[in-house]
Amino acid sequence: MATLVQVECAGAPRDLGLDQGAGCRDAIRADARAQGAVLDPGWIHFLRRRRSAAVASAFARDLMRHFPHLDERTRGLADAAGLARADAVALAADELARGLSGTACVAGDGLVLALETPPAPTGLVVRRTSPDGGFANLTLARPGLVCAIAGVNEHGLAGVVEARATTAHTGSCQAPGALLLDQCIERLDTVEKALEWCERRPGGGRALLVFRDAAGAAAAIEIDGDARRRVAAPSGSPADFAGPRVSVDPRARVLALDGGGFAAARFTLDR
Repeated sequence: MATLVQVECAGAPRDLGLDQGAGCRDAIRADARAQGAVLDPGWIHFLRRRRSAAVASAFARDLMRHFPHLDERTRGLADAAGLARADAVALAADELARGLSGTACVAGDGLVLALETPPAPTGLVVRRTSPDGGFANLTLARPGLVCAIAGVNEHGLAGVVEARATTAHTGSCQAPGALLLDQCIERLDTVEKALEWCERRPGGGRALLVFRDAAGAAAAIEIDGDARRRVAAPSGSPADFAGPRVSVDPRARVLALDGGGFAAARFTLDR
């Protein structure tokens, strides 16, 4: 059975990372070891990296420059999990480069993210987050990543991201546009505001972000390097996909997961 961890995160960005890192410590360290890390008196150190030092450095630079809250969360996660900050960033850069999600679409009154392949044995984490100065939200992520692949906030803005693998990073920003989902979920309340945000903000690579809000509006935006293009939200059904499926209901503020080795589970933002 695939692993699904639940964590409660609250406070400033670094506090959110500390909470996730503490709750997912074993999974994060297992993922680090799978990438060639060794355990040395309680700390993880990498013997090798799949990404060049120059690319990892550029990712770290643009994460700090354009996504400062996520950078602070990564620092907190690293501290709680026993990783150097540079190694936590390298772990994130590697996973994001491979592409974490499968097919994103509108289904019924909500959204679906169908993972084409099951995640690593360390599975996924469901985060119930109360950020300082932001909207309370419910998101799904990998244990070692502070960025979400699906989520919904207290105002009913829901989003899923189809992060597409690339052989070489495209765009002037070396931090991927898939990270924009977290900013939208934490700060915005309508689809139109989310689209406008994604159009204005930096983020490279290739991704499709699909949004739906409590009023029923739905739309998507394609990211290809520095280019942005609004598109109609693709439609589908959970029954169309055999692998793990994530469903998000913006009106009920519910996130559900089933299939692909996961026991069916349902989570609500409003307790």
